[in-house]
Amino acid sequence: MILHLLFDSKFGEYAIRQFSDSIMYSEFVLVSDSNTPVNSEKYENVRIVKDEEEFSSLLGRLGDYKAIVLHGLFYPWQERVLDAVPDHVKIAWVFWGGDLYGRQDVEKSFLSASSKCLLFFQNIKRILRGRSVSPNYEIPIESLKRIDYCLTDIPEDFAFAQSYLKSDIKELWYNYYSIEETIGDLVDSTCCGNNVLVGNSCSLTCNHLDGLRLARKVKLPTEAKVYVPLSYGESWLKKAISKWGRLLLGDRFTPLTSFLPREEYNLIIKSCSIVIMPHYRPQAFGNILTALWLGSRVFLSERNELLPFFKRIGAVIYTEEHDLDNSSVVLGPLSEIEREQNRAVISSLYGKEVMYLKNLEIVRTLNQ
Repeated sequence: MILHLLFDSKFGEYAIRQFSDSIMYSEFVLVSDSNTPVNSEKYENVRIVKDEEEFSSLLGRLGDYKAIVLHGLFYPWQERVLDAVPDHVKIAWVFWGGDLYGRQDVEKSFLSASSKCLLFFQNIKRILRGRSVSPNYEIPIESLKRIDYCLTDIPEDFAFAQSYLKSDIKELWYNYYSIEETIGDLVDSTCCGNNVLVGNSCSLTCNHLDGLRLARKVKLPTEAKVYVPLSYGESWLKKAISKWGRLLLGDRFTPLTSFLPREEYNLIIKSCSIVIMPHYRPQAFGNILTALWLGSRVFLSERNELLPFFKRIGAVIYTEEHDLDNSSVVLGPLSEIEREQNRAVISSLYGKEVMYLKNLEIVRTLNQ
């Protein structure tokens, strides 16, 4: 039997659906603490651990399973799990990105000069106000080396994890949702607007200022908007990006500051013929897949490992460094041929039936 350990997140619901049928049946425990509030109504079939007594009992039962799957690695309780799992039990880690790329000794390498400046001045403000600049919690590297499998769909992510951990960790292919779940009712829809999407979240690695400057270069119709998702992340950064967005783009700047249901958010992507993702690290993968499926013209930084990944699988995708500065590039949605090419590539990797077979392979491997 496999045990999945979750914290309250929208991704947990996808995992529960994926591994709950009669063939791949697994157990699920959602661990809550003061930093991870639980909406218990979303997890009727999941055991919820809320206090130290329950958690200690959970740690004592870890040896009863063939494998433990940790979804993301962000919290002290996950470190305790890593240290408590007996040697005969496999440990699998669902790679989230931020749990490794966001580590203090790594993150700054993925920040543009503008993002580093924002962080520098924010730290100066904190010091002047008498507030300490303390790093976020990180699981010690020695605990991470206990992990047997890294679950990701991006080979470049696995290569980075393997190099960083310097361990014998092995790779298993995994993604939380199929393209059918990602797109929903828009599976047969196509991009039909002239708006622009910049970034995917209120995080420094989004390199917003670079993206906003690129969006400013694009010649857009008068009514076109530049959408910038800022619904989750740090409040100080949201204020800074909102200020710069209005300064650089005026009334075109349209921040998305509250959480939107997937269906509503996808409609916004559908209205964007241009999608600019200025990250230097793999990020916003679901947004990119959605945009490519709908026929948006997606621009990634050449420093982002997702660019060679998409080119390798045969997707039609563009670079920010060259194509947004190239007057010969068509700044509009993809042609029908290009859109259908992207859909064929995406379906071959992320179609519901394909992903089911890949998830089955995970279960078979971990149950051995």
